[in-house]
Parts: sequence; structure tokens; C-alpha cells
Amino acid sequence: MNKFDKNRNPYTLRFSYIPPQFIERTAITDEILGNFTMDLPTYGCVFITGVRGTGKTVMMNDIRNRIDSYKEWVTVDLNPESNLLESLAHMLYQIPEIRLLFVKAKLDLLVPGIGVSIERRDDYTAGDEDAVCKMLKILKKSGKKLLITIDEITYSEDVARFSHALSSYAGLGLDVYVLMTGLKENIDNIKNKKSLTFLYRAKIYTLQNLNRVAMSFNYRDTLELDMDEARYLADKSRGYSFAFQAIGYHFWKLKSDQKNKDQRIDYKLLDDELDGTLFDMAYEKIWDELSHKDRMILVAMQKLRNRFGKELIRVEEIRKEMDMSSDTFTTYRKRLMDSGIVNGEKYGYLELCLPRFGEYISQTQEFRDSEEKSSPEVQLMIDFRDLPEDKQKRLLAYMEKLKKC
Repeated sequence: MNKFDKNRNPYTLRFSYIPPQFIERTAITDEILGNFTMDLPTYGCVFITGVRGTGKTVMMNDIRNRIDSYKEWVTVDLNPESNLLESLAHMLYQIPEIRLLFVKAKLDLLVPGIGVSIERRDDYTAGDEDAVCKMLKILKKSGKKLLITIDEITYSEDVARFSHALSSYAGLGLDVYVLMTGLKENIDNIKNKKSLTFLYRAKIYTLQNLNRVAMSFNYRDTLELDMDEARYLADKSRGYSFAFQAIGYHFWKLKSDQKNKDQRIDYKLLDDELDGTLFDMAYEKIWDELSHKDRMILVAMQKLRNRFGKELIRVEEIRKEMDMSSDTFTTYRKRLMDSGIVNGEKYGYLELCLPRFGEYISQTQEFRDSEEKSSPEVQLMIDFRDLPEDKQKRLLAYMEKLKKC
């Protein structure tokens, strides 16, 4: 029987799914689990962040599944686009074991999506915030703790309301905890709202690259490779979680298509398949979320990579290519490093972190257009787009004021 059956591929290109071949970040996972399961957790809320494709959602789901296996815990996953408190009340009521607790407590609720009155009483509850509070009190009385998970959180008025409610529940000593994922800039936007006490005090874990030694052993055993070839594939991924899956997936697929299973696969063909997957499923979205100036810095880096044939590019050379002052460049440098796209570990140098991201940059329209100097009007639009949202609003308000003068 052929091991490399294309229908039994152990690697996957699906996002959010815990794959059969899964390199666990043991230290972070154990620390988060330890925090939530200790008698008095240090943090009521934890954020997991990192560039798209680093495995944030997979880690969150893995932790949630583990905690859900503990009898004293209840877990609920919420849609970040929903009314969070209303959804929480609805989701809790849908769990048969938990609904039975509410029935026994003769809890009266009137919440959209539930609309149930068990027994009309003086402490009748109308409204999602009060309903959730009473639900949590019943859970605590029953010895239950609640973990809420939210994937790809962004700031909104509903998130602010959710945070204030969580602060209130925590102040009452109710056992409710939150684990969320999000991009660095979105989490920073939430954390910068200091009035959101519950979320402001949250712990942030930034996912770094996967361990290449663990990846090498995985490729060796799963793909039946010698250690040198397994290390080559691990190095090709640069520790990027999605690339680890994509390389394994396409290697397995190419192997399954070969009539002679002992024949070495064509690595040029593997690169082509890998490029198509990374570009379409990850890099296009990452690129779209960058500001124009961020893109231009990356374009300049790729030009210099091509010119010098080196991965490490001197910051001085990038600034010269961009005609940018040191102070201005520092802002963009930090933002690109925080996003996980560039690495600045070696003082005075930058390099691209993501595998074959330079090749992606070379294929974008932005790379070709960068040769042409923007008109003053276009440059003004670019500068405006790079401003923070609050400054954009103030500038637009000032322009409207000038029109009336």
C-alpha cells in the first residue's frame, strides 16, 4: 500500500483547524493553561498575537479544547462581529448541562435569541448584561468557571461595552476569563483605550517562529526523508507556521503523484506550488493591510536584496533608498517589526521574516509602480492615509471649517 496516498495528506492548508501534524509551542501553551487553571489566575484576559499564518487561532482552539475537558470549566467561542454579551447569554443557554442549572435556579430571562421566562419573579432579568451576570452567579454557585474565546478581535463600541461588563463581573468575584487572538495593531488599538480596564490589563503573547529542530524531525518521520533534506525543508519555511503546513502538504501531494515513489521530487516545482499557496492564501491579505509607506519600505528592501544578493540589509541603505530621515524611518521600522514581517535582531540591519515574501513583493504591481515618482496630489493622499484615524478626522473637520470661512 502506498503511504503517500493523496487522500491521506497529514498536512493541511485550512486555517483555524488543528492539523494532524502540529508543532506545539509548549512554553506559551503551558503558561496560558497554567494561568487560567490556577486557583487565582494572574490574568483575567490573554491576547495571542502574531502575523497572519503563525498559528494564533490553532493555539487558541487547542487551549480551549484542553480547558473544556476539565469538568469545572465551561467554554464559549464568540463571533467578534456579534453583540458579544447577547451572544454569550445565548450560547450559554444552548449548553444542555448549563441550561439545566438555570432551570433549577428558576432564572427568568428576556434576551434576544432566548426569550424564555421560566418562572415570573421579582428578580426578573431584562437585558443581556444583567442576564449574563445572573448566569455567571449561577455558574459560580455550581462550581463552574467560564472561558470565553474570540478570534481576530478588533476594537468597536460593542467590545468596549463587553470590557466594561467583564470588569463589573470580575469586581463581583465571578469566574469569567477571556482568551483572544488578533493582529498587533488591533490589539494595541484596544489596549490604548485605558478606560477598558479589563482588556487594558490583559497579558499579550506574541507568537514567534516554530522550532526548526522540531520541524526537521517532523518532516523526517512523516515524509520519510533523511535528516539533511528534512532540515532543508524546515529552513525553507523559516519557521513560519503556515509555510510548515504548505511545504509538507505540497511535498506529500507531489510524492503521491509520482509513479516511482523512490524518485526525488522536483524542488523547483515545490517552490512554484508553495508560492501559489503563500501568495494567494496569506501574503495578499498581509500586503493589503499595510500602509503605502510600509509597502514602499519593503519594496526598497527587496530592491536592495536583489542588488546586493544578501538577506540582511543595512538600515542606512534602506533610508537612503527611501530618502527618509532617521526619526521617520524608526516609526515604520518598529511597525514592520511588530507586525512580524521584518526582523531587526542584528543592530543596524533588517531582513524579511516570511519565506519567499521577497518573491511576492517582486510580483506585485506596487513594485513596478514604485519606479515612477508620485505626483504631489497622490503623495498627499498617501500621507493622509498613513495618518492615525483620529488625526484624519481632525484634519477633515479642519478642512470643512476652512470651507465655511
